[in-house]
Amino acid sequence: WNELTVREKWEAKPNLRAREVIAKNPVRAKAAIENEIKEPEYALRDAEIRDGLWQIMDQMERFALAFFQFEHLSEDGVLPTRWYKDLTPQTAKIIGCVASGGPAGVHGWHDLFIDEQKRRALVCAIIGNVLVEQVFQHILFGGRAAEIKAVAALQEKHRNEDGELPWHYGTAIKKLLKGNKATDVLELPANFSNHVNRIVGAVWTHLSPIFYLNLENLSTPGETEIPEDVFNPLHKIIAQAGVLSLHMRLDPHTVYYFEPIFKEDTFTANRMECFNFRNMQQRHPRCTPEEVLKLDEEEQERRATLLDAEKKRARNDEPLTQITIMDGVCAYRLGGWEKVSSKASQPEYEKPEYKTQGVRARILTHGWVYCRWGRARRFKEGKPNDGGEKVHGDAWKGGFVEFTDVKGVYPWLEEERKARK
Repeated sequence: WNELTVREKWEAKPNLRAREVIAKNPVRAKAAIENEIKEPEYALRDAEIRDGLWQIMDQMERFALAFFQFEHLSEDGVLPTRWYKDLTPQTAKIIGCVASGGPAGVHGWHDLFIDEQKRRALVCAIIGNVLVEQVFQHILFGGRAAEIKAVAALQEKHRNEDGELPWHYGTAIKKLLKGNKATDVLELPANFSNHVNRIVGAVWTHLSPIFYLNLENLSTPGETEIPEDVFNPLHKIIAQAGVLSLHMRLDPHTVYYFEPIFKEDTFTANRMECFNFRNMQQRHPRCTPEEVLKLDEEEQERRATLLDAEKKRARNDEPLTQITIMDGVCAYRLGGWEKVSSKASQPEYEKPEYKTQGVRARILTHGWVYCRWGRARRFKEGKPNDGGEKVHGDAWKGGFVEFTDVKGVYPWLEEERKARK
């Protein structure tokens, strides 16, 4: 380690090198790190935002693994109607938006809650949906009503200043958090703790029916309060996301955009990360005979039961997104390349003309999805045209249906259609 150059240390173990620099420069650590890396400030901020998002994703996965990995025995792989009736309309809507039952009819939806891996992915998707919509995209997470209204008014006031809105947002929020000077320590908004607890409560409302599918969790009949061992890690996830949301809003030079991903879309590795990557590798329908011999014993046994016609049909299957867990993030900035000395509050460009030259985009994180092998849902002239069992093979059990078609699920889709008429 001591024989490596400074550059090599940052490339080999950046976190270790950062801790070394901070230990030597506790007061001016930021300036010391910038001096060693010799990159514009935005590059360092991007790394912090990216790592913060990755950490939250990791905590979500650990949370689902700790509390939602259990075997649920149900007759014929079907959950009772009364269980679906316990889901709130908003919970039913979130699940219907982030997940697909595939071509297996209502059985595909039941399987999302019964299959352990799909259940964990769905739990992460519910949390991810709430984080993106109610935390990361919040204009001032934890702010009072008057403060939120004041920041929102800036959008109307500066609607014609293309690309300058982040500067107005960042400046206003920094003042609200009592950070008028660059060296000031910012305070959390006054309503931050209450906002975090409110989001935790909302997430628990969505997750509790799934949590109590595990009969071991029913220590007290009719218990609905969130257990402390569940509350603590969930609270940490929401609080950390809230702080990260504020960091994004405080950046006067950047728009952090959560790029939407869609269920039943083709998986693309350059913009998506697969939750069940190993499972997808194992079930790859175009494995050679030599590759099949290297697969898990369980997968080899599954393939041995398939008819030749099904194996032939499956060779044209594609990797499709079945559950959209969390959108990826892309950072957008006005202008061309910046100098090493460039700051978010005062950008400096390599050439003067770069200041007004286009928009730069930088992918920070990929969309997070759960995938399946199969064929996508098809429509012709606005009507389903899926091709039936001939196209979908063994996965076909009645075709694609909405979550609201499952008996007991609140018909939110029908209610919204009526409201639009």
